Amino acid sequence: MRSATVRSRDEVAGASDADSTVADYSPVQQTADYMRRLLKFEEAWEGTISKARDALLRKDARTLYLEFLVDLARQVNDGTSRTARLADLIRDVAIRGLGMTSDQVKIEEPRRGGTRWRVELSEHSVQAHLADHVVGPYFLNVLQPSEERWSGRSPVIAGSDVSQHTSAIPVPARFFRRSVPFVLNNAAGTLFQVHGTEPRYDNVFNPRPDDALLRWMLIDPSYQDELEPEDYRRILGSAMDVGQYKFDRDYLLKIDKRVPDVILRDGSLFPQDAYLDNFVIENRRGEFTREAIRELWDCLLLAKDLPTIYCGIAKNVQLKVYSAPVDWYIAKYVDSNWDAGSYTLSDGQSMSILLSSPEFVGARLDRVVSSCLIRRSFTTRANLNVRVPDRDYARHFQDFQSRHPTIDITPFTKLCDLAHVYMFFMGHSKSPQQQLPRYEFFHHAKLGEPSIVAAAILGGLRECSLIADLDHSYMADEPIVYLMPSVTQQAHLLSKDVGKHIDRMTGQWIMARYRQLATKVP
Repeated sequence: MRSATVRSRDEVAGASDADSTVADYSPVQQTADYMRRLLKFEEAWEGTISKARDALLRKDARTLYLEFLVDLARQVNDGTSRTARLADLIRDVAIRGLGMTSDQVKIEEPRRGGTRWRVELSEHSVQAHLADHVVGPYFLNVLQPSEERWSGRSPVIAGSDVSQHTSAIPVPARFFRRSVPFVLNNAAGTLFQVHGTEPRYDNVFNPRPDDALLRWMLIDPSYQDELEPEDYRRILGSAMDVGQYKFDRDYLLKIDKRVPDVILRDGSLFPQDAYLDNFVIENRRGEFTREAIRELWDCLLLAKDLPTIYCGIAKNVQLKVYSAPVDWYIAKYVDSNWDAGSYTLSDGQSMSILLSSPEFVGARLDRVVSSCLIRRSFTTRANLNVRVPDRDYARHFQDFQSRHPTIDITPFTKLCDLAHVYMFFMGHSKSPQQQLPRYEFFHHAKLGEPSIVAAAILGGLRECSLIADLDHSYMADEPIVYLMPSVTQQAHLLSKDVGKHIDRMTGQWIMARYRQLATKVP
């Protein structure tokens, strides 16, 4: 009997984004450091972490980031221990997270044979950047839900997710038993609304994709035969992006009735393959990268016109734009024995511990502690703030297009103009045993101030409630429990179930097509 392996988008993204190994890298040491750091965080939860949480509710967010960068730059320039690690943290926070350029934060690595690092900050420019990219009076803020956007009516809250099915079809050979593999992607969603006093979930999916849609959903064996392994892995990730963007556009943003007030989609809003160089690759990988960019652009334009709050729920978070400053702040102001600058947890791990509180009352989500909001643009995700330090993107795109005349990069450039998100964490859990996802929403002027949008997202969560996601273990024996919006989790389970059905149907279609071809063979 044919069986399929099902993977979520986070598992595929994790496989695609795996770091390359280096000669002196010790996975045993890294795992031990991670365990030690995580244990210390959790042991300090009711003491040091609780004190830090209270203090960060009174700490100006922009001042914290500036002090963090200035202090780490001073330590690096003084030649203290861990200079390389501290320089990496500056790069993680300022450049990869906040989107600063090398004109604002210049990091000079040691010359060949040397050991001295140098960091130069343009403090005035850094301050201006922080004022434009960090929202919220304090690093941690009390957030209350807002329902003003739907004016007393019951809002429509939507969720979507995509799953990937690795399967194989047995070949009816006479003498040998073989099978032909294929990979199938499937997206599905849920619409939630309270009717009277009864909450109702309406499942939305495409039970029978046509050939045009299967062009992007079905990865046939020729992809793996003809492409380099890295290109093939990237296609697997981009195919999931394409499938979910197409679903969001056609089944959530284009529906005539019950247009969602809020869409809470599983995964980051930005595509997994976001680099301009990959956009112009003239093979199948390039085709999928271009299609993902075009589909996201369509989704954002529709979300802007409606306007619908288009929000991604990211679980497998790798950034350290929140966690590194928290580590530094605790060591500087709360606990002088705190180990900062060795191993820094990711934002997801750190904020799950920092924001969870035994005092949290989650029945109605009337009040949560949230992080400050950080603006992150597609240009940062595409690494253009590093490649174009003067931010003259128009000239850079013009020069790039002249060197690649066969591929029109207009969709990429338009996405750079349009795609700006605000990301934040909300502390809607009692215990750090429950992991918190990162919320990131597409922002434009029609939605109003970012803080108002964040309050509306919390209002949507209060409407549909939260549920534990036990389905994302990331290779752990014991599932990692994420607290997810119920519509997002419902969409996740639905996409897997519908995908299994479509997987069986696709296998039958392929077999029928094979038999047609076989009868034509002389």
